[in-house]
Amino acid sequence: MSAPMLESENKQILTMTSLMVKQALIVPNTLCQPIRKILERSKLTDISCNLTDFGVGKIAIPLDNGTFDEVDNLLLESNMICNCNTDFINFDAIKTLPMSGYQIAQVKFKAKKPKPKTPYEELVLSLTHLAHRYDICITEELQRDIPHHWEKHGDLVLLPPNCFCNDNWKKAGEELWSVVCKCLHCYRVARKDVISADGFRTPQVRLLYGNTGWVEHKDNRIRYTYNITKCMFSAGNVTEKLRIAKFDCSNETVVDLYAGIGYFTLPYLVHARARHLHACEWNPDAVEALKKNLHLNGVEDRCTVYHGDNRKICPKNVADRVNLGLIPSSEDGWPVACAALKSTGGMLHVHYNVESKIKQTEVSDINNSFEGSESRFENERDIEITRQSDSVSNHIDRKKFWTKWAEQTCETLHKLMCKAHSDRKWTISVLHIEHVKSYAPRVDHVVVDFKCCPI
Repeated sequence: MSAPMLESENKQILTMTSLMVKQALIVPNTLCQPIRKILERSKLTDISCNLTDFGVGKIAIPLDNGTFDEVDNLLLESNMICNCNTDFINFDAIKTLPMSGYQIAQVKFKAKKPKPKTPYEELVLSLTHLAHRYDICITEELQRDIPHHWEKHGDLVLLPPNCFCNDNWKKAGEELWSVVCKCLHCYRVARKDVISADGFRTPQVRLLYGNTGWVEHKDNRIRYTYNITKCMFSAGNVTEKLRIAKFDCSNETVVDLYAGIGYFTLPYLVHARARHLHACEWNPDAVEALKKNLHLNGVEDRCTVYHGDNRKICPKNVADRVNLGLIPSSEDGWPVACAALKSTGGMLHVHYNVESKIKQTEVSDINNSFEGSESRFENERDIEITRQSDSVSNHIDRKKFWTKWAEQTCETLHKLMCKAHSDRKWTISVLHIEHVKSYAPRVDHVVVDFKCCPI
């Protein structure tokens, strides 16, 4: 296979060969489309060329494969007989088909410009030209190194972790990222990895091209800005943020124990109209973003930010409701949340990843109940296995596990409330269980609303 051409060479050759001489079938414009479709179905046309209109009621259809006899027979079988002449058109060479009466001529056609159908195809084409320039061999391994998907954050594109890792790309230097930016319509490029286990949930993102990792995201009329190399944006929590937006907190003080960049803090302030909110966050990069976001949305006057461990810095006896938006578990913050509630009580919104555990005997019972349906798939083992797996998943009532966890947590919160506010007795009840998303197989991110009332 010949080496790919440079983009400049490609343009030069395209200019010189934009008009190419091809054999063509001359047809009246009234029959052009039906004849073209007949020929295309038999793959006799050259689809790389545009049709040529002579402006006198005649159109040239470029031919590619097959012989004149094949074209002639096909037109005759389709009852497409010529009843016109082309004597007044000057052709370089001409031949009349004996049965159908149409004429074949040498005609100059304009070549169609190949247009990539997707940004990925455009990226592959441009990278192929780049590789040719820097003597980079496009192997199968290098092709797998080109990303098929990416995330767009304003003018920054965030690439998956398994792309452009091959050392051969280094030969192209900064021009590699210039090409990526041009194809993906951005000005900055970053690449992500797994979230760091440093307690701050710091994303492992490396800025590859550009001067800053700060991006802006708009969600439900709220503006969020953050440094993508240091903070993460939890797009999967959209249902809970929309639910908070419907609250009426205009006469309430709210504590957000895990504020981050303001995922829940801002919906409480902007949409729920919280009178005041105390935001606790120990990641300095998230605190920086949070303060910017409060200013961006014009609510900084109704929010106090506490930088540090919420177990040490969270105010006590101030909140009508406390948000505990940390998964997989916010249990370390439960004593803090109880102490933050007013002595008159309030709401705790507790996030948790609940696992829907099922015993092996239950799996067997469920599978046995579908023995009658297995015989229909006795020769389709893959279908049979999939059906069994789906049956188990569908018959696990996950809600009962959420309810059980909520009831057990009520007991724990009751003890914590009695300890934090020892001057009175308490009753804890579950008002609502909200399913946010499936976190993993048989693991669900839920939010439970606990009502804490003094007796």
